[in-house]
Amino acid sequence: MQTQVPPNVMSNVMSNVPSNVPSKHIRWWQSIRWRLALGSMLVALLATILIALAALLAITYYYGVDQHRLLDSLATDKAQSIGANYNQSGILAVAASNTLPRGLVQSFQGEQYLLVVINRLGQTVYPHYATRALEAKAIGIALDDPTLKTGAFAPVSNGVKAALKGVVVNGEIGNNGPGVVARPFVAQPIFDGSQSGAPVVGVLMIISRSAASNTIPPFITAVGQSVIIVAAIIAMLAALAAILFARTITRPLATLTKAAHVLASGNYNAQVTTNTHGEIEELADTFNNMAAKLAADVDELRQQELWRRELIMNITHDLASPLTAITGLGEALIDGVNQSREDYEATGRVIVRETLRLRRLVKDLHMMAKVEAGAVKPVLRPVRLAALVDEVLAVQVAEFERKNVEPRNMLSYTLLPANADPDMLSRVFSNLCDNALRHTPSGGTVTIEALQRGTLLMVSVADSGEGIPLDVLPRVFDRFYRADSARQASTGGSGLGLAIVKAIIEAHGGSIWAENIPNSGARFVFTLPVAVADTRSITSEITMPMRPTL
Repeated sequence: MQTQVPPNVMSNVMSNVPSNVPSKHIRWWQSIRWRLALGSMLVALLATILIALAALLAITYYYGVDQHRLLDSLATDKAQSIGANYNQSGILAVAASNTLPRGLVQSFQGEQYLLVVINRLGQTVYPHYATRALEAKAIGIALDDPTLKTGAFAPVSNGVKAALKGVVVNGEIGNNGPGVVARPFVAQPIFDGSQSGAPVVGVLMIISRSAASNTIPPFITAVGQSVIIVAAIIAMLAALAAILFARTITRPLATLTKAAHVLASGNYNAQVTTNTHGEIEELADTFNNMAAKLAADVDELRQQELWRRELIMNITHDLASPLTAITGLGEALIDGVNQSREDYEATGRVIVRETLRLRRLVKDLHMMAKVEAGAVKPVLRPVRLAALVDEVLAVQVAEFERKNVEPRNMLSYTLLPANADPDMLSRVFSNLCDNALRHTPSGGTVTIEALQRGTLLMVSVADSGEGIPLDVLPRVFDRFYRADSARQASTGGSGLGLAIVKAIIEAHGGSIWAENIPNSGARFVFTLPVAVADTRSITSEITMPMRPTL
């Protein structure tokens, strides 16, 4: 049975829920997306710079090693050629001019090497000043001018002196440290006739043009530019990847944030759908479960609020009707309207009936309050159900006779006793019989039966009415719920009777359910545990014969 909830039902209960939650403005540098992207970019950029620096240092180091090897090989070859030519011409300058290519040699790496020949007097004889390049002139001046033979060029001057003594010198100009491009030079002695044991006629010094001018070699420049370009491309790709990667994390979070705003605005049906896996998916599932549980709780709260309002109206009606009747009859007694004893007796019966009705309503409210507080604590002991039902029906026999309904106690006196609280169990049978009586037409029956199933007793209370509508059947035990929304006088109740029955049965460790009997009315079935302390059947008891009465 679907109940339309008025829009103002939860105005008081949900007053703390904002109707519109404004989103806080977040600057871009405060956004987790950009912070994550920038962090990833900085890490990638730092890694790229470190790799580029490592590559440049390695290239610089191995380039210097290769330059030393290349200069050594070139100097040995050219010195032997000059020595052989000197053996024929006898003039060192002529031999150098005939052998060397105008003072410059081009390498496959794009580097140019300066070749300078010094005689035994320490004078530069090749190349001539008129044909020297600027770097060659600088080297020549440094070698010829004693005042410039200190500082960066001091190793060159010392190398020439050592080479004039027949020692091959492979050194470097200036200071050489990590990350510094090497400035190597070679001072190779020139032997007469290219024989190592022959006299030294001069020195061939070879130095790269970049080392002489203290510039970066072309190879290092080209490689450095390539490394920088590649590093820039890698940094851009890393930045793009970082942005995309951050988006895969922040996009589901943004979706969750939007859903949270929707949830905070009062729409508890908000759900999140993500295509991600892992922790984000788990977070989304947890959010969906929370939203579904919150929606169910809010719906239940709204329904409870609606039922409580209906209960207040019903209680007001239940209280007003008997009070009005009692007041009217009391005034009639005071005014002397009743003239005969029969009138007084009829008036008294009505007052007693309405008073009992008020008493029953107050007891229902008190029991429901105890149920909600969890204070229903049954005092268990063996109870004979047949005798208990007889007592309940004896109290209600007048109501059954008034409605012309036959109560049938089909419980066997041989049935094992139940382990229950007799007062609470009397309340169960009283409420179920009262409910069945209100839904049974004149001439019908209310039947109470029971049978044993292992350690449980299954008890049923059935009527011969029209049964329970299928859409109402799952909710007949809900608190404050009444199937008869029109509240007819013949079927109206407080809506608490069946809820109290369910609470009492569950407090005894049993269960209760409602069902329809084919071609008949409704049946309420509940279970109770069998008493363990007393399992004897009544048939085993010794009874005395009844004495005839006179």
